[in-house]
Amino acid sequence: MKPSILFCFIGLGAALHLVPSRPTKKFELNLTWDTKAPDGVERQQALINGQFPGPPLIVDEGDDVEVTVNNFLPYNTTMHWHGIECADSILINGKGRVRCLDPAYLTSLTPPPLTYLLQGMNYTAKGCLPVRNTFAQTTTAQHNYTAIPPSMFDQCKATESTEEVIKVNPLKGWVSLNLISSASISIPTVSVNNHSLWVYEVDGQYIVPTKVDALSLNNGARYSVLVQLNKTPGNYLITAAGSGINQKVAGYGTLSYVNGDPSVVGKPSIDYGGNSISTDVVVLDETKIKPLIPSRPSEQADRTYLLSVGRIEKAWKWSLNGDHSYGMSMESEKPMLWDPQSQADSDLVIATNNDTWVDIVFAVSGEAKNIQPGHPIHKHSNRVYVLGAGTGQFNWTSVAEAQQEIPEMFNLVDPPMRDTFTTLPALEAPSWMAVRYHVQNPGAFFLHCHIDPHLTGGMALAILDGIDAWPSIPPQYGPKGHWGKAGQIENIIDIDVRDGYQG
Repeated sequence: MKPSILFCFIGLGAALHLVPSRPTKKFELNLTWDTKAPDGVERQQALINGQFPGPPLIVDEGDDVEVTVNNFLPYNTTMHWHGIECADSILINGKGRVRCLDPAYLTSLTPPPLTYLLQGMNYTAKGCLPVRNTFAQTTTAQHNYTAIPPSMFDQCKATESTEEVIKVNPLKGWVSLNLISSASISIPTVSVNNHSLWVYEVDGQYIVPTKVDALSLNNGARYSVLVQLNKTPGNYLITAAGSGINQKVAGYGTLSYVNGDPSVVGKPSIDYGGNSISTDVVVLDETKIKPLIPSRPSEQADRTYLLSVGRIEKAWKWSLNGDHSYGMSMESEKPMLWDPQSQADSDLVIATNNDTWVDIVFAVSGEAKNIQPGHPIHKHSNRVYVLGAGTGQFNWTSVAEAQQEIPEMFNLVDPPMRDTFTTLPALEAPSWMAVRYHVQNPGAFFLHCHIDPHLTGGMALAILDGIDAWPSIPPQYGPKGHWGKAGQIENIIDIDVRDGYQG
């Protein structure tokens, strides 16, 4: 028997006028585990309908959508839909090639402010920071370097896989590209030779169109860009270069004009390390993004959560709140959905009342032996306003207090609205970021770093929004339903979930 989940997305947007009803768009997704070689190197991986990336689900605003997910993986899994807020529902939230470049060349791509981190060493042939580099070591424990297979960090084997080609017709004038990052800790910077990118959508929200030459994508973020097809017809290189320090790696594609000259490839804006070729190159500044439809947050927050973000105790253990780690063992605990009041005071929970405004300040620890990358934080349910970010200690108890001393660091007029936002890196000093959101969708949700090793290491919190207006739970999702019986949860006591659990 195959386990399956049925999702229904009803009315993905508000129509401004009456339109004839359209048939429900139905999709079936089969999750499997198989051997593939997306970059020319075979490995086992999760596939959707036999492919990676999965198939596009193309819908129009206002469509009713039905998705059936069949899990044939050897593991339990959860499907989560970025950009769909799932309001008033507690049930549905939830091609390349390998190049081997000279290590000295890879090392030369490191920006001057970061070269000290290399400690005089070159990157490996695979483009990795050497494991003997003390900045690559995250604990003071003894390390047995000989136990690490050379293929993991040092060795590189080139492949000849085909690369993505996007065919375009210049007579149409423009092409829209949807950029989605699932790159874990790497931060790809994307550009198209000789072409500007007009960024018009971020995380499912239209923004004031912004003209850039390149943009960086943190894990979980989504961007849509328009590219004007007004250049000499040719095959222009598309570059996605990892701009982090952990590994120098890049992928390429081609923007191919119909009947274009293959020898016309254009000039790049960025190099293999994601660095700008010249000072004239414009890279998207995420802090300057403005929503197309003006929207501003409340002037004041009803409650503030100050979170200390970083690694704790072990190399693999992470936290969004000081010494408290949301480990994978939490999966065996009684679901907070059943009794939100019982967890309201937990250090691993943000608990709110409905129709209130909440500030979350992420204070990222940073010191010479505990450098932090930017953490792409994803919030389930609704989006946040990104009010501001900076380097140094956040020495205030609230945003309002900080505004008194550093008003120039905050934007409460037209701040970016995001569901995935990235903290500033903390190299030799701490950093901070402040966000604000309106509690409008009561339910149990998740706040987490989108770098998978950080998430599995505990960098997450539960959000229990609107515990004073908790939604009713269908019986099959309660402790006497199939989730309670099949979820390996023992000794569950009968509880009365407000507003009507009738299990």
